[in-house]
Amino acid sequence: MKVQNRKIHFLILFLSIFSNCYLNPVVNGLLNPVEEENNNVSLGLLGAALGTPTLLITGQIRDPNGVAMVDLVLESSTTNNTRSTLSPYRTDAGGRFYLPYQFGSQNFTVLKDGSSFFTLVITVSSPSEVSSVTSGAPPGLEILSLRTINGSESNNFFELVDAHYIYQSGSMVARLHSAVINNYIESIVFTFSEAPIQTSASGPLTEAWLSQYISISPSAIFQNFTSAPGNTLTIAPSTIAGLQVYDLTLKPGILSATGKALTPRTIRFNYAYAP
Repeated sequence: MKVQNRKIHFLILFLSIFSNCYLNPVVNGLLNPVEEENNNVSLGLLGAALGTPTLLITGQIRDPNGVAMVDLVLESSTTNNTRSTLSPYRTDAGGRFYLPYQFGSQNFTVLKDGSSFFTLVITVSSPSEVSSVTSGAPPGLEILSLRTINGSESNNFFELVDAHYIYQSGSMVARLHSAVINNYIESIVFTFSEAPIQTSASGPLTEAWLSQYISISPSAIFQNFTSAPGNTLTIAPSTIAGLQVYDLTLKPGILSATGKALTPRTIRFNYAYAP
């Protein structure tokens, strides 16, 4: 009889421990794994509760001429209801979009002026591995600077929006990103997502500052640097030879008026001008 009572007590104790373990969310999570995407959502909520920064996926969209594409709408076409992605999202003045961090693939229809433009699939393998694939986009369209950031960084980007050159005594304007330039470049105008800084620590911006933060290869000299009111900087070439392919690089030392560093940008153009 004593042995039988011990067995009964042991059975009651075992059932009690198992019940407590099953109700314990940590143990229950091990015993009953759920879908990875739901886990991501739960971890995101836990991170928010613990004060962990919210993660975002960001990237810039540029057209085949190298111009940042503003006011494109990214509309989620993912039908899985377990995802926390909301839509639509819109590219800002620098052509940048910001999406909630989601592990796996997110499908978007990109709209331009209310009409379907192309489809975009963004795949996140880890916070440091983000890739994209487009379908139906015009040849030469680019998805650049694709990466993960903290939500607090979403207002820290300063972008080159456009670059064009002026020729024929200032009467004609064309994209600097053009495949072949057959006209003498009188000046180059850079347009940014916000106003660039007008002065450096030592005073007004100079040609020395220009040569430090805007480089060109093969070597050439630019002068007559001007910074007009608004979001533009203008430079004029002093010595630039034709029949060469140039790489013009704008560096992070270029700052916005609010102190943001420029996202580096290199523009390649084929200068086929022969006087």
